[in-house]
Order: sequence, then C-alpha cells, then structure tokens
Amino acid sequence: MDADLASEAPAHRQADILDQIVAERERQDGLWGDSFDDRNTLNDWCAYLMIYAARAAGMENVGKVAEQRLALLKVASLAVAAIETLDRNGKFAARHYDPEREGMRLA
Repeated sequence: MDADLASEAPAHRQADILDQIVAERERQDGLWGDSFDDRNTLNDWCAYLMIYAARAAGMENVGKVAEQRLALLKVASLAVAAIETLDRNGKFAARHYDPEREGMRLA
C-alpha cells in the first residue's frame, strides 16, 4: 500500500485525500489490529506521530514530494487510529509507570 499511495497523483479534492487516509488506516489495522492499538499510551501515539512527521520534514526527503506526502498520510491515519482507540476504550492505556509511585515529582 505504501507504494500505491506514494505513486498516486496527488489528490486535489479533500474527499480523495480522506479516502487515501482511510485506505492507509485499513492497511495499518490489518497489520496491527485493535489489541495492539489498545496497549498504546497517549505518549506512544504522540511518538508515532512525531516519527512520521519528522520523516516528512527530514533532510533525506527534501524535494521528494511523494515521500513527504506518504509520511503525512501516515501521520493522519495514525491520528485516526489514536482517536479510534480513545473512543473504543474511553481512555488511553495507562503509562508503563506511575510517576508518583516512582517518587517522581511532576511540575
């Protein structure tokens, strides 16, 4: 699917772009599924989003419009996955540690 999304001519209509985001989301869901998504904390989701946003903006992709576009489609579809997880569970998975239990003082 990555190659398909990267090789497609850019969609100029919002509906076409949203269709491509849905297609990428379906691909991701086929790979990982709800049980994997449900174990991600909000921090995990933000990290995934930042990884792909950084790929879009990275020096290795300067002038590579298809790669930038694909990375942004992944950002959008990952944001949808995070919202699906939140809506399905009413919350994100708990942090892997409890800052107060670990003696950490939050500002």
